[in-house]
Amino acid sequence: MSDGIFGIVLSVDLSQGQIVRETLPDQIYRDFLGGYGLGVRMLYNRIPPGADPFGADNVLGFLPGLLTGTGVPFSGRFMVVGKSPLTGGWGEANCGGHFGPVLRSTGLDGVFVKGIASNPVYLLIDGERAELHDASHLWGLDSVETVQRLQDTIGEDCRVVTIGPAGENKVLFSAIMADGSRAAARSGLGAVMGAKRLKAIVVRGDERVPLYDQAALRGVTRQYATIFKANASPLPGFVFRLTKTFMPLLRLLRFKPSGGPISAIVYVYREYGTCSGVTLATETGDAPVRNWFGVGGRDFPVERSGRISDDSVIQHQVRKYFCRNCPVGCGGFVKLEPKRFPVEEGRKPEFETLVAFGTLLLNDDLESIVHVNNLCDRYGIDTISAGACVAFALECAEKGILSSDKADGLELEWGNAETVVALVEKIARREGIGDLLADGVKRAAEKLGRGADSLAMHVGGQELPMHDPRYEPVVGVSYQVDPTPARHVACLSGLYENDLMQEIITLEGISPPERFEAHGKGRLLASINRVIHMVSCSGLCIYSLLMGRPPVLEWINAATGWNLSMEELVRVAQRIQLMRHAFNVRHGVHPQDFRLPERAAGRPPLSEGPLRGVTLDVETMAQEYFDVIGWDSVTDAPSEQALSSLGLEDIARDLAQRGT
Repeated sequence: MSDGIFGIVLSVDLSQGQIVRETLPDQIYRDFLGGYGLGVRMLYNRIPPGADPFGADNVLGFLPGLLTGTGVPFSGRFMVVGKSPLTGGWGEANCGGHFGPVLRSTGLDGVFVKGIASNPVYLLIDGERAELHDASHLWGLDSVETVQRLQDTIGEDCRVVTIGPAGENKVLFSAIMADGSRAAARSGLGAVMGAKRLKAIVVRGDERVPLYDQAALRGVTRQYATIFKANASPLPGFVFRLTKTFMPLLRLLRFKPSGGPISAIVYVYREYGTCSGVTLATETGDAPVRNWFGVGGRDFPVERSGRISDDSVIQHQVRKYFCRNCPVGCGGFVKLEPKRFPVEEGRKPEFETLVAFGTLLLNDDLESIVHVNNLCDRYGIDTISAGACVAFALECAEKGILSSDKADGLELEWGNAETVVALVEKIARREGIGDLLADGVKRAAEKLGRGADSLAMHVGGQELPMHDPRYEPVVGVSYQVDPTPARHVACLSGLYENDLMQEIITLEGISPPERFEAHGKGRLLASINRVIHMVSCSGLCIYSLLMGRPPVLEWINAATGWNLSMEELVRVAQRIQLMRHAFNVRHGVHPQDFRLPERAAGRPPLSEGPLRGVTLDVETMAQEYFDVIGWDSVTDAPSEQALSSLGLEDIARDLAQRGT
């Protein structure tokens, strides 16, 4: 045990029923922090090239961040990693809630699971005790039922991650659910958990993370909390209403989030969460409409988008939800009086969900969206991919590619709330048309043919998130070049105004380009990646970056005593990014395998609306990005020089031996 870390992970072999406590060297944490940074270093050598994502050789990792469990603000995150069944390459998903800090309280820095159990099991980690238990009685239960059943058996103080029926049925975009309502959603890792017949992981403990300088950590936290509290002070009513309405425009116009603007952002997130701004995002073009070929003001005007945004959502909130150590509490639970659907109390829909099941489908029925969101949580489904699959099906029907007999008699029409609900249920159960869509839009389009591929909005098999790159071009290149493609958290829109980002930009000597200027975007994205990696792998919520400068470097040094400089922390983030790319190359996944859909790139451009005439030069931006991170265009892999400069000589040798 060293300062800031336990130095121990749990290795579980489901095929053999074996559980081993494994000690890791301190240097691996200094080089990769925690979370998916530690995960990619570990899994690079543990998952053999060509491994079947659903096979025994795939390894699934559950990893808190380096600062998770230390009590610093925003430090409630954990990550799930493994080989993705959607893309065939590196897969990761980030999640909040309470599971991560409680996993850390068991005295572990992570859990790695390989093999396939002969029957359904769950893993219990109770302090130093770790056991596999039969889960046959839990198989088939939804995530909420599973959590309740396990807490009734083990104790209400335990925390649970689980899959629902979608993961059991290996729906390729299945999520892993924490606390029954927080989702590690992307990359389809819930399907990997289902393939392993691992129903759940249950954790309980009372260990404290060892700290190098607890007084210093508290001092930095107090200073940050004082500034944050001032920024979070209530605003006058009229100022708050204006800010809530125009917050997306503040970002668009590049307002620096300090002083007044940051106060507004903190207050809006605290009061509304991410459901704020759906209407304006639709009007400005940030939110995609009608499977990405529509225009907000024309196809989904403000009187319709207003029904699924802001006050229309928050008026139904019955209680707030805070992830562990979060000073904002952007989450919540809502309850509507059921009219058309059996709406129960469920999680407040996030922005991504409201757009995926709202504007993307021309659906303004909030009751149906709340119900579908609840279904996705219980079944264990990524709402982004699910909404994209429904949109794909609706357009395929409109274009005559998907006939009514293949649609199980459903009326595949835009805005049909009943059809939306029915399709999600069929996907989770792999029934009828749901079996086609359960493998995602890429594979569904391949099976349908007849030009369906042009309607499938994905990169590398993973469906696009709900932020239009024609609105913010650097997001588009991020969708294409990141090792886990098509993820909005890989490049938050408006991040470059953050004080920490400004510090890195100054350190690296770059100037953010104009909004639609291609040159400079790749370099900017590389810098954004570094900030996101150092924050995420520390276990902090990335939304903290929109609310001021989180003192991540100061917290790390106080917890560990490493005395890192900002330059050294940037190198850690570079190392994490290059390792993620190297993992893909080792598994035969190369950058040319990922392409932004023509529509999302503006080919052809829209003829009206706020994004009319916009076409992105994605290739220029992508090439610049790969030049910056150190890519060898001959081998189509990270260059030996770039890897060696980051202390990754073993990776360079491995890739060279494989002829990449």
